[in-house]
Amino acid sequence: MENLGAVSNEVMVLFSTATATDDARADELLARLDRSIERVVLNRQDPISGLLPASTAHTVHGNYGDAWVRDCVYSIQCVWALAIAHRRRSGERCSRAWELNERVLALMRGLLRAMMRQAAKVERFKHSLDPLDALHAKYDSSSGDPVVADDAWGHLQLDATSLFLLQLAQLTRGGLPVVRNRDEADFLQNLVHYISRAYRTRDYGIWERGDKANHGLPERNASSIGMAKAALEALEGIDLFGPYGDGTVQLLIPQGAIVRLRRALECLLPRESASKEADSACLSVIGYPAWAVEDAELIERTASRIRRELGGSYGYKRFLRDGHQTAVEDISRLHYEPEELMQFAGIESEWPLFLAFELVTACCEGRWNEARQWQERLSPLAVSLHGEQLFPELYRVPDAVVALERETPGSQTREANSNVPLIWTQSLAWVGEMLLGGLITPDDLDPCERRQPAPLGADSVLVAMAPETASIQHALIAAGLPVDNNDSIAVLSSGVLDQQLRQLGQNTRLGLSGQPPQRVETEDTARFYRCDGRSICFSAAVLEDTISYLADDPRQLVETVVDELHLLQRHWRGQGLPLLVIPIGAEAFQLHPEAFITLGRTLLSGLIEGIPVQFNRLSHLADQGRWHTLPASEDTRLAKRTPPASKAPRLRDATDLADLTAAQEQELDDTPVDQLHQRLWASSSLHEQAEVLELLQRRLGSQAVETGPDGRPVDLQVLLDEVYHHGLRCQDWSVVRRCAGAMGMVHPQLEDALTDLLVRQKQVVVGRNYTADSRLITPQSSASIATLIDRTSGKDARERMLEQELLLALDAIARREPGLLKGSLTLQLGQLLLLLTSEVAVERNLSQDEAFEAVCSEPPHAIRTRLRGVLTDMDHARAALQRGEQLHLSGRIQWKVPAPLEERPGGDDWLQHRIRLGTLQRVPRDFYAGIWSLLQHCRGLVIGDKLERRNRLNSALVLETTAGERNFASQVEHLLSRIEAPEYRQLCCECLLSLMAFIETNPDVQMDDDLALDVVIGHAVRVGWQQTHPDLDPGTYSQHKTSAWNRFYAASPADCRRWQIAALRQLAEQEGLVRSGL
Repeated sequence: MENLGAVSNEVMVLFSTATATDDARADELLARLDRSIERVVLNRQDPISGLLPASTAHTVHGNYGDAWVRDCVYSIQCVWALAIAHRRRSGERCSRAWELNERVLALMRGLLRAMMRQAAKVERFKHSLDPLDALHAKYDSSSGDPVVADDAWGHLQLDATSLFLLQLAQLTRGGLPVVRNRDEADFLQNLVHYISRAYRTRDYGIWERGDKANHGLPERNASSIGMAKAALEALEGIDLFGPYGDGTVQLLIPQGAIVRLRRALECLLPRESASKEADSACLSVIGYPAWAVEDAELIERTASRIRRELGGSYGYKRFLRDGHQTAVEDISRLHYEPEELMQFAGIESEWPLFLAFELVTACCEGRWNEARQWQERLSPLAVSLHGEQLFPELYRVPDAVVALERETPGSQTREANSNVPLIWTQSLAWVGEMLLGGLITPDDLDPCERRQPAPLGADSVLVAMAPETASIQHALIAAGLPVDNNDSIAVLSSGVLDQQLRQLGQNTRLGLSGQPPQRVETEDTARFYRCDGRSICFSAAVLEDTISYLADDPRQLVETVVDELHLLQRHWRGQGLPLLVIPIGAEAFQLHPEAFITLGRTLLSGLIEGIPVQFNRLSHLADQGRWHTLPASEDTRLAKRTPPASKAPRLRDATDLADLTAAQEQELDDTPVDQLHQRLWASSSLHEQAEVLELLQRRLGSQAVETGPDGRPVDLQVLLDEVYHHGLRCQDWSVVRRCAGAMGMVHPQLEDALTDLLVRQKQVVVGRNYTADSRLITPQSSASIATLIDRTSGKDARERMLEQELLLALDAIARREPGLLKGSLTLQLGQLLLLLTSEVAVERNLSQDEAFEAVCSEPPHAIRTRLRGVLTDMDHARAALQRGEQLHLSGRIQWKVPAPLEERPGGDDWLQHRIRLGTLQRVPRDFYAGIWSLLQHCRGLVIGDKLERRNRLNSALVLETTAGERNFASQVEHLLSRIEAPEYRQLCCECLLSLMAFIETNPDVQMDDDLALDVVIGHAVRVGWQQTHPDLDPGTYSQHKTSAWNRFYAASPADCRRWQIAALRQLAEQEGLVRSGL
């Protein structure tokens, strides 16, 4: 026992000695770092503004003495860490820790003041998203004033603003609040609005240049999007007064923005942007300080790509072909020429900075062995200056060895540039040293626990129904569905929430209006709210029947409910469960009571399409949801919505619900305006009323005013709305779409749908043709999208509404089944509509125009179902389109056709010649007789839009008319006149002449199909392009379609005829459809 005691005493002595040694080493390390940080960082901090220069260097590449927002935040990290280390060693009342904390606050508040002085820019940017309205990215380090003009620098750097907010959240959560008053809190709420649309905003990014080509063109950057997401998540639930607050000074974080930022980030990574496949800036997003990615596999892929493609002996390259400070860069120019990027390949500068990021990330994630390896790689890159080991901005290839480095990458010794130290790098290296030395812990540096992201998704979704009237409430209760029979929790429309949210951040003294107007996201209506002592919740905007006719299709409504449940269940984060309130409108319930009751019973089962739900009364669900307090309201509209009062009909009751025939539509099309007025008021046909109203809107404009039989004026829009609602009651979707299009109805979700698709690296083409004008590659407002659809589509209002539906359906499919869009970069709405029409044509043995009428009559859910089928089997859909365009010819055929007699256009090119002839509508002698003869050899002719049945000439006409009859010529002339573009009108005339020549050469030929000029000309343009560009891959035709059409318009009639006959042959020989011939 005595020996054991002696051994124990010896062990205790050794332990005490080791502890004392460790303490001595820690004290020594702390003292050394304190001296270095004081000398390198704090001595550079301005004593009045509190700001830090990026460096003290002033080189040919610029003045690094300015205070960059990003550099300031990273540079002060080491001071904050040093304060924590002192407090850990000396206790809470350590004076050095207090002083250092004050230096941190001085910098953060200096940046805050500099930005608040630009509050007017924040206010403008919220609405414009214009880079010229952006906060400045750097300021004078002494005064905090702007140092570069708005248009002289790429100021829009959302990652920098977001980094500031993220650091403010970390400091506040760590007990060091930056905010001192509610004015500052209001400004920060506006900064939340400022960064919350980073998913759709192109900025200049962390390298301040935008596109890699350095032309000053902004682009969407993963590093900006990820930092914005991290900032919003970190700020949620924080009282800005920190330990001195009572929980009332919190920012409201838009939950929908976080979901969109997540989608955008996941779709971009491992890329940084469209121009940068790999960028070391993404290290700040997948690791310290943002930790913005939940997908571990995506984090690993991104890190591996950066290390593999950008890693070097002196750090990492920023991105490939980065010319910054290379020996061959022309420093006299701000921007590069497109062709000079290649000369930077292989000699890009390498930055020690990124090894510092790797070091801090590894420490914070507890990968200590890796962290020591990163430190071993980083430390030798420091250079000795004024007795300190300091890190330069970058290492470059010396001028004399550029050629050798290109021959053998990594073979040459690089030299440090003159920007020593880059304080940003120095700060992170010291933070890593403090972590490795045990002076601070990861918890100290990350009190918001960014490195440990909360699990994503909800176990289940809370669901409640909100009947609009008491009678609906009683009907639902009678059906056994749980519905509240009191107003303990009021249900309001999403529009009321929008009005409330607009107050957030309002500050007249700062000139700030708060949240900009925007559609309320489902994620934001998924919470319970308290306001003025009341408990309230809001119905989901996408389910409210006031925004579109889609909610009036019961099966579409169910699909939308499932879409939103899937969204909430997958993306919900934080405490409580998400809530979905389904509004039950009076008109919708009256039409489809069984649909809502069936939906309710499915929800009662606790599972709908694999999504767990809890369907109950709101009062029973409230304890499981998440609650948020809204600011006190001065708006008396915080009241339950009452159903709109019904209006007395102005038109005759439409008892005739039959479709119009093509002849009836043609007759209306030829009817003068004064007679259309009479037809409108006398008609009892629903389709005729809709058709007449659309024609009046087209001819007189949307603001036209009708005079009723009683002599009272009535707006055309009012009459359209009346027929629209009659169509809804009858579930006549053709009438509904026609009236909706004529009224200019715009679905408010178009903007969101387009943005979601763009985020997924898709581009959208609206209208019939692929042109630069019809391509959507940047986010647009819903109104702008609808306007572009109107401009690029046919005249039929229903087509425009179908394209809106297709855009929304594509977004829904992309969210739930993204694999269906895999491999598709461009989504052409017009082409998809043609594919749907062709599928119906084959399925029901209809012509293209008949199939289009059938598609227009299908309910919205059927359109989405058909679209999903097309995307599931594109080959089948394209085959259906091809079959719809095939020509079935019989008889002996000679494909060589005489060339037209043509005269060179006097002084003009062929395009101008065609414009002139098409405008005058001059046709050769016997032109109409030739068309009459042509109709004897085919089933019919379609002149103009092939989906418009009024553009079809039936071959039966030859039995009713004679070749020289004036009425026949007038009918053909009328169809040609409907073609708006004179040059295309002339092309159609030339195509008809080519077809006549083909029939004259082959008098025995017979076609069992309609001849659609659009199809023949479209194929002829492709043939012409292929014959004049034999070296190009035919599969790339869609990329050259615009130039192919331009080439066709510029070609002579003889060339065009040759290509038209070749196209005719292709259409006939696709599957051996020429039954006999030469």
